[in-house]
Amino acid sequence: MVLRIADFYIDLANKGEVFKRLCKDYLCKNPPYIDFTAEIAEKDVAYERALAGNSEIVGEGTYATNALYRKICAEFLQRGAFLMHGVVIEYEGKGYLFTAKSGTGKTTHVLQWKKLFGDDKVTIVNGDKPIIRFIDGKVYAYGTPWNGKEHYGTNGRVELSAICFVERSEENSIERISDEKALPRLFSQIMIHDSSDLAKQLELVDKLLCKVPTYLLNCNISTDAAKVAYEGMCPSEDKK
Repeated sequence: MVLRIADFYIDLANKGEVFKRLCKDYLCKNPPYIDFTAEIAEKDVAYERALAGNSEIVGEGTYATNALYRKICAEFLQRGAFLMHGVVIEYEGKGYLFTAKSGTGKTTHVLQWKKLFGDDKVTIVNGDKPIIRFIDGKVYAYGTPWNGKEHYGTNGRVELSAICFVERSEENSIERISDEKALPRLFSQIMIHDSSDLAKQLELVDKLLCKVPTYLLNCNISTDAAKVAYEGMCPSEDKK
């Protein structure tokens, strides 16, 4: 079973029904080549089980798929791509990544974009775990099978125009922030595998900050929050 995720061709050694259902939109029947093989063992599943506190509520299928994603992301990292925790949307051909601590309301915020600009005009590329990849001097955010409990996402990509850190507030405001302020916020939202990968993570995050502007959005749950975010991140000459 071969998957195409973030334009990488992955030979999936584990062929269970759980993986087939999860990755059905990413299956590739005739890959031109294979970038790498991903295979998980019981020790990988046990690691995910331990991270979750051995909860019986989660289920073995979830542990297995999380183990697979961790394995795939480790391979991506060695090829110049990495995981971001966040929600990516496409509007007017531009990609916006919203990230924050779990429970802050990232998904709720992007749904306000759909209400404001039209459900058919705003596409949620990924609702939880997009992959960031650098190609020909541009930064792209890709959809993945791991797209959150709501399963918002597409098997596609969008060029990233801005990264927005979301915080709850009664009033809506947005500001451009420096790389120094963005770095700790950004680094807390990427997957760190082990200490040997830390240098690579730092290298890619630094590259991302050099190419994509970052913003801090304080917002409530309203369409006005989406309007403030859009106007703050989109240059006036690009607005329609």
